[in-house]
Amino acid sequence: MKVSAADRIAGIVAVLIGLLSLSEAWKLYAYRIALFNGDHVFPFIVGLGLVLFGMMLSIRGDRISQGTTNDRSEVKVSLLIYVIPVVLLLYVALINWSGYLIATFIASIILFHLIGKFRWYWSIGGSLILTAALYFIFVEWLNTPLPSGSWL
Repeated sequence: MKVSAADRIAGIVAVLIGLLSLSEAWKLYAYRIALFNGDHVFPFIVGLGLVLFGMMLSIRGDRISQGTTNDRSEVKVSLLIYVIPVVLLLYVALINWSGYLIATFIASIILFHLIGKFRWYWSIGGSLILTAALYFIFVEWLNTPLPSGSWL
């Protein structure tokens, strides 16, 4: 099976970024508290994953996308590529005005519906659970201040 040039380039770029992350983890290793506890752990895990999956992508290619596709699914995917960043930019723009709770609830409804392809009532229910869970984690447990909104 032939690997496309785009897959090879993406794999090489992922490996290079992963090596950069591994080098930063090595620099932070000197400041460690323990082997699995410290600032070096996260860059190491990310770097290792990027190197491994980048090598897999450049050697094997993207085998999922080589199946048969129809034009309708390609249009939906290409539309999502543009709609999702717009939703996230609107979320960033509205969070200070509307507050964390309302902005997160609305953005997650839209994203659940678009990405997860859930029905609207499942998207609303999932958004309520997600917004409440993140609120309690960050505000109640971690005491992180989140925007409350200027219109309230």
